[in-house]
Amino acid sequence: MYTLMTNDVEECSIVNNNLNPHIAKKVHEKGLPRLLDLYSKYDVRGTFYFTGTFSARYPESVQNVFDHGHEVGCHGYHHGKEYGFDVLNTKDQFLHLTKAKKIIERIVGKIEAFRAPALRIGNNTVKILEKLKFKTDSSISPQRFDGPLTFGSLRKLRWLTAPRQPYQLDYSNPFIAGKSNVLEVPLSSMLLSYQGTTMRISPEINALLGNYLYKESQKTNKPVVFLFHPTEMVTESKSNRLHKRSNNYLENLFAERIRGKIKLRNLGKSSEKLLESVLKKAITEGHEFLSVSDIRRHKSNNL
Repeated sequence: MYTLMTNDVEECSIVNNNLNPHIAKKVHEKGLPRLLDLYSKYDVRGTFYFTGTFSARYPESVQNVFDHGHEVGCHGYHHGKEYGFDVLNTKDQFLHLTKAKKIIERIVGKIEAFRAPALRIGNNTVKILEKLKFKTDSSISPQRFDGPLTFGSLRKLRWLTAPRQPYQLDYSNPFIAGKSNVLEVPLSSMLLSYQGTTMRISPEINALLGNYLYKESQKTNKPVVFLFHPTEMVTESKSNRLHKRSNNYLENLFAERIRGKIKLRNLGKSSEKLLESVLKKAITEGHEFLSVSDIRRHKSNNL
């Protein structure tokens, strides 16, 4: 049985609800080193998805993750709302992904793992991933329901019927099994996602969710896949001016203002302590820590 610690490395400020170089520097100098130290303490091998913009700014961070024995993957080129793979046309998806892949591969060599920014994958994304020789995706969160508290929420309703086990993606619909060469390794969820945000907002609910997911894993051998952001490991001052990422009233109200406020709990050192409890839970359950590509190779060897 396996637990996958997956990590999205980007410049998203949780406190100020924007993308900025200040938070990228904090992630580079404090967030990532703290996270790598914690993973080393528990002998964790995980997968880190980097945006192209962060990788270009701090290539030494990408190299540091690689040197610690973790898998390096791609998180798209830019994490702006307007660059979601569910709104970019096919050409722009290809250009963005090609650009990001080249930046990262100049640092650590060939990569094969992808996760869409904000988990916003498009219908044509799978064909592009296969063309660019990506072998895994981890952008689907089955049976998770965010309601209006996330961008791309209407499309994400299709998570509710997505497979819970790793599956080969369909060429035109990433929410169903198909015949592509790209293996989907879904995030663990059941209405709520097993991730850093849930963990920080309510450690108690996250622990209950973990109990359910590990019991399910024992019965089905499904890997437990946790999502974390190194930005959760750092703290920052709140700006007097709220950055507005959407002109849509409902998106601004739910996905920015309401969601933004509830995400502020337990950042920094508190987040580190809570994450350590997640790692201890996996160890107690007898799980081995693997990367996403380890799961793909394990699955291939058992066919």
